[in-house]
Order: sequence, then C-alpha cells, then structure tokens
Amino acid sequence: MVGVVLISHGDLAKGIVSSASMLVPKIEQLASVTLWPDDNPDEFQQKLEAAVKEMDTGDGVFILADMLGGTPANRAMYSLGDRVRVLTGLSLPMLYSFLNVREETNDIASIAKDVMDEAREALIDVNEMVKNSESGGEA
Repeated sequence: MVGVVLISHGDLAKGIVSSASMLVPKIEQLASVTLWPDDNPDEFQQKLEAAVKEMDTGDGVFILADMLGGTPANRAMYSLGDRVRVLTGLSLPMLYSFLNVREETNDIASIAKDVMDEAREALIDVNEMVKNSESGGEA
C-alpha cells in the first residue's frame, strides 16, 4: 500500500487527518508533519524525511503539501523520486480521494492523476451551482 504524509503550515495537516478519520475510521500509513513560525526548516525536513521513511513499506509515498512555494512544499522537493510523489493544494477531498484510490492500485502515476482530477472536481462555486440548477442549466 502506498503511504501518505501530510505537511502544512500550522495544524492544517493534523486537522485534515482528524476530519478524514470521521470519513474513514481506520486509516493506515498516514502521518502528518507541521511547520510553525519558530521551527528550523532543516529540522522540519528531518522530521519529514523520517515520516516518509516510516510510511514507505515498499510501494512508495505521497507527500500532500498545503501550498506550492511554502517551506513545507519546498522542503518536500528534496524527497522527490520514483517512489515519492509530492502534490500541493492539500484538502480533505484530496486526502479522501487518495485514500480510496490507493485501495485500487499501487501505481504512483495513476494515483497522482486520479487524485488531481478528483481534487479539481471538488472545487465548486456553490452559488453558481445553485443558480444554474434553478435556471435549468447544468451545474
């Protein structure tokens, strides 16, 4: 099974883990690493590398980062490789999709494509959706 490490500024990653556990009661191979304003980026990277190593049981690991360009994602880039994939834009729908897709395959490229496609579909302007449904248009 492909592992996953969530990384973020502050408690976003831990909060998403907490929320995901309401949707998927038993989650395996999941860790989170948070960065705080006073944290040393090198120490954050060491914690991240330890989490990646712990979550990789042979099939690889995804690192889901809060945002491209931030210290967590920048430090995750040092871990890139054939068995480590980094995706940014961390959200609950992204993690939920990942947890479901990894049950079907261990193919890292396929998982990345499916998760990114589903994460994009989760972005919805609800006002526009309601407006379109009331006018008989497509949502």
